[in-house]
Formats: sequence, structure tokens, C-alpha cells
Amino acid sequence: MRGEAVLGGELDQLLRSDDDARERWLDRREPAPTAPNWWLHLLLLIDERWESQPAERTGWAQLKIWLLGQAGGRSALGRGEVAERVAYYVSQMRDAGIAASLLPSADAVVRACLDAIPVSLDEVVILTDQRKLYALERQEMLDSRRARNLVNAAERHLASLDDPAVVRLLLAWLAIKPRLV
Repeated sequence: MRGEAVLGGELDQLLRSDDDARERWLDRREPAPTAPNWWLHLLLLIDERWESQPAERTGWAQLKIWLLGQAGGRSALGRGEVAERVAYYVSQMRDAGIAASLLPSADAVVRACLDAIPVSLDEVVILTDQRKLYALERQEMLDSRRARNLVNAAERHLASLDDPAVVRLLLAWLAIKPRLV
């Protein structure tokens, strides 16, 4: 418990720090070897701060998005997991009233999701018959499931997209989504 209280107090300081100071803070505290659960715990603590400090919600939201980027850049969380978490979080923050200008753009969020899909639109395995699921290789199923999860996350931003190329690509993925594993 004491460790959480110390870390929580440091989060308040981290909220008010610039990116360089935040990176130094992470360099001093991030466990080696990389521990995804440490990052997930840190993100959970930020969610608690967001709930308990309404006046600072914009700052906490921006810090969480920054930390998700750091977790991906430091290989603590995979590219797909970061893209999916950012997509859902940005959507949640928009719904909570955080100004869109303070969050990553819908185009950037969706592009990150689509770029994180481990297979191309032409290579992804789609089901034509649910009874034939057993015939798929494990990696094909995992890639198709990952594609479905990322497309689901990206879909929340469809109405806010500006880039026609991103819209076309997302719509192509949405057309096959029902047949992804």
C-alpha cells in the first residue's frame, strides 16, 4: 500500500512535468526487465486520478495517452495493444467532453489501429463457414482476431475521420469484419 501512495504522489508531480522530465522519471522507475503489469498499474492509477480530480481531467487524459505511447516505444506493450487502448481511450475522453483539439486526431488514431493489424486486407483469413474454424492454423486465427479487435477500436472514430484514404481503408476492413474470427 505504501508503494502505491508514494507512486501516486509522484504522479501528481509527473502530471505537471514536461516530456523530458517525464522520460527521466520513467527511466528511473521502469522495472528491468520490462514489466507490462507495472505499466498497466500505472495507467490504472491515472484512471483513478482522472476520476478523483475533475479539475485536472484534461491533464490526466493527456498524460495517459503520452504514457501509452511510451509503453509502446519502450516495448512494454505491443503496437496493437497500444493502438487499441489509445483508440478506446480517446473515444472515451471525447465522450467525456475533453476537447478534440487536446486529443490525437481521429485520423491518427485510426491509422495507428490499421497499421497495427498484423496482416494485410488481402492476406487476412476470413470465415465463410463458422463450422470450418477448426481448419484454420492458430496464427491465422490470432491474426484475424487481432484485426477484428483493432477494427472494432478504430470504428468508433469513423464519423470524425477527415482523410479519405483512411476512410476507404477502414470501410474495407469494416466490410469483412463480420467474417473475421
